[in-house]
Amino acid sequence: MKLLPSLLMVVACGGGGSSPPDAPRAAACTAELEAALDRSCAAPAECVLVGHGDCCGTVLLGIRGGTELAFPAIETTFQTCRACPPSGCAHADLAEDGSTAGSGQAIVADCIAMRCASVVR
Repeated sequence: MKLLPSLLMVVACGGGGSSPPDAPRAAACTAELEAALDRSCAAPAECVLVGHGDCCGTVLLGIRGGTELAFPAIETTFQTCRACPPSGCAHADLAEDGSTAGSGQAIVADCIAMRCASVVR
């Protein structure tokens, strides 16, 4: 499975196919978020999940274990930067590739190509 490099590339609230007017700002905020996260790993046991808000729900991110205590401040900075407009959208929790857990499945943290990520298993 190949994961997308940017978690917000998969989740576009409001659907519709066209980019929202604040797409450049959202991309810049996402780049800052990604730069602040430590996703390095050598094994799945080194990764943990954190919940990231994408304006419509939660995307579970895989990050390096031990760094999750710093995540709330990183997420707050992202949410302040992004400033979600009222959109009326909602979704179930998502893995970073945009997939949801089905019956008997869960979203888990994994180490793929030495990078923590969330996947459905």
